[in-house]
Amino acid sequence: MARASVSGSNYVIHEVYVFSLNGEITDTTYTELENALQLAESTPNSALLVLLKTPGGELEAALNIVSAIENSSIPVIGFVYPTGSYAWSAGTLVLLSTTIAAMAPSTVIGSCQPVEINPITGQEIFINESKILNAISQYFVEVAEFRGRNATFAHDCVFYNTNLGPHEALRYGVINFIANDIPSLLSEINGSTINGVTYYVVDPVITYYQPGIGFQVYEALANSVIQDLLSGLGLLLAIIGFATRHYYLAGVGVLLLLIPLLIGLPINWLGLALLIIGLAAIAIDVHAGFTTHAALFIAGIILTALGIVLLQPTYTAPSWLIAANQVEARIVLYTLVAFAGGFGGFIAAKVIGIIRTRPLSERLYWPINDVGVAVDDINKDDIGYVKVRGEYWRAKALDNVKRGSKVLIVGVENDVLTVKPLS
Repeated sequence: MARASVSGSNYVIHEVYVFSLNGEITDTTYTELENALQLAESTPNSALLVLLKTPGGELEAALNIVSAIENSSIPVIGFVYPTGSYAWSAGTLVLLSTTIAAMAPSTVIGSCQPVEINPITGQEIFINESKILNAISQYFVEVAEFRGRNATFAHDCVFYNTNLGPHEALRYGVINFIANDIPSLLSEINGSTINGVTYYVVDPVITYYQPGIGFQVYEALANSVIQDLLSGLGLLLAIIGFATRHYYLAGVGVLLLLIPLLIGLPINWLGLALLIIGLAAIAIDVHAGFTTHAALFIAGIILTALGIVLLQPTYTAPSWLIAANQVEARIVLYTLVAFAGGFGGFIAAKVIGIIRTRPLSERLYWPINDVGVAVDDINKDDIGYVKVRGEYWRAKALDNVKRGSKVLIVGVENDVLTVKPLS
């Protein structure tokens, strides 16, 4: 496919893809940026503009991003934007690696000393070990020198947590431009020569990259507030379920607790894990005859749906038309849709089968004076489930009934059996 117009040391830009790097830098950030970069690279006369507003993040993810940017066949423009934003730590490293670097007024970069986070307490501990500091600092220096930027700042932001505003960064050769917004930045770039290449921005079309629905769901689940809510609700349901012996509530609580624990997985692995857990929950509830009041069934449906969403191909709508592996991506998508439809049909058939096979005795006569077995602990005047003639029935207890004990059916009211312990 044709690349952007390059004539000698000239590079003409007609289309600018905008990627917002907002929040912590993670493996998901790297995957999203890589998809945006691939989309931009497949478009002639293009550039990728990365808007930075980040406190930093995972070093490995940042290193992968730097590698992708440095090996890109198109210019990547880093812009700390909007006004009041910041690109600290790993964000500074990403900015240093871009082909063209810029900052908006009242923005800050720097503070790059690495920290280690205790996974249990969440406490941040600054790393002062010279072996690690020297290695990271040298990497920062190499990245800066690769783009002809100030290597002294690259060193000092790691060892001394040096910070710079836009005017200092421009004065010391860390960035190339200060701009108020995207149009003014593109105007500054037009006709400028950076590292021997003159860039011309001609009637630029600005396209904002939108991540797929899977990434949006993943980012929502990775949100600390959402994780705290899921953990708190899951723990509460688990405690209530075990305390009241309503174990289906405890089961739902455990499922909610599992989600935050799995968030550290890559998006596809998380999707696969949620899909498996969801299918298992559905299968357990169907096998048990919905004795959990469909609580596990509903939770399983939700987890299965989330898993399928996270497993969907990550290409945006425009890239479907130009992606080299569009056939492979569509096969994956259609397979997932077929699987979801087939499994949904199977579950629907099971539910319909259970409804249709309810005994004629439920309509023509009731199992009065029959003996059954309690499926739940049923307190006096409460309703639970009993098993009579191999089938599950809703039943109201005249006295406290223990799970697994035999009960005598003494009547029926509004399709609910009346039972008492068998003495």
